[in-house]
Amino acid sequence: MPLDQDSTPLPNPPAADPASNAPATDTPPVAKRRTWSWLLIRTVLIYVGIPYVALVAIMGFGQRQLLYQPTRTDSLQASAYSSQFLPITDLELDVGGGLKLHGWRFPGSSTADAGLRYLVIYFPGNGGCRADRVSDCRDFRQLGYDVILFDYRGYGDNPGSPTEVALAADATRIWKFATEDLQFPPQRILIFGESLGGAVATRLTAECCDAGTPPAALILNSTFASLAETVAWRFPMFPFQYLLLDRYPSVERMPHVTCPLLQYHGTADSTIAFQHGRRLFDAAPPQSANGIEKQFVPVPGGEHNFISMNDMQTGVSHLLTRVRQAQLSR
Repeated sequence: MPLDQDSTPLPNPPAADPASNAPATDTPPVAKRRTWSWLLIRTVLIYVGIPYVALVAIMGFGQRQLLYQPTRTDSLQASAYSSQFLPITDLELDVGGGLKLHGWRFPGSSTADAGLRYLVIYFPGNGGCRADRVSDCRDFRQLGYDVILFDYRGYGDNPGSPTEVALAADATRIWKFATEDLQFPPQRILIFGESLGGAVATRLTAECCDAGTPPAALILNSTFASLAETVAWRFPMFPFQYLLLDRYPSVERMPHVTCPLLQYHGTADSTIAFQHGRRLFDAAPPQSANGIEKQFVPVPGGEHNFISMNDMQTGVSHLLTRVRQAQLSR
């Protein structure tokens, strides 16, 4: 006898959505968009964000190695560079902390008495060593000036490591050496600085003026208003200017420079913007305490490292003529 079959009707299967052919298990469109957004964000972080942060960190930790680029050597004896036509003598200066700076003196070609001669204190840029500035010192010497040039600590054959504070302290010690040991009165000392050395020279000059012992003049070549401003201009996509340990805010110190000022800057300078040099100049008083108007000389087409002392000799000679006239009239 056949078994009875269950007469209970089976439930009908769910009807397929006629508007969609996708299986019921497919990811919703919103979830797909979220997945693609996350993939894009992750890709940007991996290939852009992490390298960007790493580069900023590397630049931050290694900034002084990038800023100061010395040529190191075991010894720089003046005898190796001196000649009958360009006499050079060695100098050694104790700057404290067990450090001694080495430098050179170039006696001027002038036959004037020692009491009437002028001295140039030369502060170089951030690269090389004093051997690279022999030609500049020769040009100053041909104008009749004595020149002293010390390498920064960590440069040439000097021990130590350069920092803004250390270079400022060394500059003060060099000034003391010039006025006390070499016995040049402040009014017969010209302070010259190129590029980074312009910041060192500006700070020293401002401090001397504030102390009531202004030099005869400050001469600048291809220097900046502030290192932070120049860094921001050269690397606009990075916050390097906020990480600087050495900021060299010369534009804040320039209002204290009350001695005569002569400044040169090339219009095609790609290392320090022409307008930055001009902004530094604009921060100086219109004229010195002895009535000499400041002077800014743009060098058409001049690049950062291609304004030689030979190009500046005429301007420097005219400046010193005005300085002498002002000193005689007092």
